[in-house]
Amino acid sequence: MIKIITFLIIIFPLNLFSQGFEGLITFNITHSNMDSSKNKIDIMPSKLDFYISGEFARVDQFTKIGIQTTIIDTLSKKHILLINFMEKKFGIILTNLEDSNEIEKIRYTNEIATFSTIECKKAIINNLNLPNNRTSISTVYYTNEISNSYNVNFKELNGFPINYEIVSENIISTYTIVDCVNKKIDPKLFEIDKNTLIYTMKDFKSLMHQ
Repeated sequence: MIKIITFLIIIFPLNLFSQGFEGLITFNITHSNMDSSKNKIDIMPSKLDFYISGEFARVDQFTKIGIQTTIIDTLSKKHILLINFMEKKFGIILTNLEDSNEIEKIRYTNEIATFSTIECKKAIINNLNLPNNRTSISTVYYTNEISNSYNVNFKELNGFPINYEIVSENIISTYTIVDCVNKKIDPKLFEIDKNTLIYTMKDFKSLMHQ
């Protein structure tokens, strides 16, 4: 599976986390390397801001070299990665987010945990990478009070992940929710600048090799 890693809060009324939730969710991200001979952790994101409003979402990932932004339209199921390169703005359409080379199995448990006053259910996700026959296990705590249509990492999960792990290229990345604010989001936050050049990933790679 291509994870979006590429490259919660005071007590509120229950309906804050309804399927119509609008606001900003902030995650802290930590990383550990399973292979000490490799070190890519320094370039990995340390914070993630997840904006939700209606059918749109925006994901900002903060790294030492800048912010990586993805705009999500849940109705058209379109994801566009925004980057600045050589003083130009590019938008890359992300497709095939579900990797056919990986098999994901989800086991739901009866365990419940609370993260910043949000009651979550626990799931164990077993992932098998077919090319290298490597298996990884991720622990995910999720809520049903936010629509899973915004869920970009575990599409088959019956909920929205609040506290979770992503295992990718020998790196375990742990996402922990630290704040959740129910507020109106400016629609302009989901707009793409008219000067942005939109490419498919294939076309963008070809452009970079010219």
